[in-house]
Amino acid sequence: MYFSETFIKRIYSIGFLLVVILLLLDLLAYFYYPKTVFGDIFLATREQTPLTWISSLALLFIALSAFSVYLHKKQKIWYFLAIIFFFFSMDDATYFHERVSGFFVDNTSALGFFPSYVWTIIYFPLLMFSLAAFLWLIWKDALKKNKKTIIIALLVLGFAIFLDFLDGFVGKNSGITFCYEQYCNKVVLHLMRLTEEVSEVIALGILGYVNIKEHCVISEKDAK
Repeated sequence: MYFSETFIKRIYSIGFLLVVILLLLDLLAYFYYPKTVFGDIFLATREQTPLTWISSLALLFIALSAFSVYLHKKQKIWYFLAIIFFFFSMDDATYFHERVSGFFVDNTSALGFFPSYVWTIIYFPLLMFSLAAFLWLIWKDALKKNKKTIIIALLVLGFAIFLDFLDGFVGKNSGITFCYEQYCNKVVLHLMRLTEEVSEVIALGILGYVNIKEHCVISEKDAK
């Protein structure tokens, strides 16, 4: 599966524009229309929202690009990465990991020691393996200018993971607050969650874009 460079640039440009629009709509919904249908749709810190759809698509593009590389190189690691990222895409779109972690929380105390969201520790081995393998593979094949982009994406993704961990930690420790005033604390928490969601989408989008650019782009001449 190959794409023209023009097509990929336009798709990812549109995706970035949508992320910016959804970020602004979230702020509008949170501060002005929180308990309305508009708020239910565009509050990005809720699950199964338009921003979740963008995140799921970013993971899907990574999966498709990994499968495309497998078809070309026949290296099994790319096949396994494609399956894993297809799963992550499905998971992100269907609220799957929250349901799994909810089951463990409701039916066992084995993971009660963990200070943040339980899904983090459940998914940790799969998440770390897939990210480490994917990053290594695209790093060793990447051009020098793209390696800088990969580093930026990794830093942004690491920041998003940290914010998600911090969110779960604060949620489990009611005594921890960012402000003395309750409303201020809620605003800070929302902005932190919004930053985490947007950072995750941008980082995944960058990684998918780099992999497609390196392995799945066909020249404009050949595309015709």
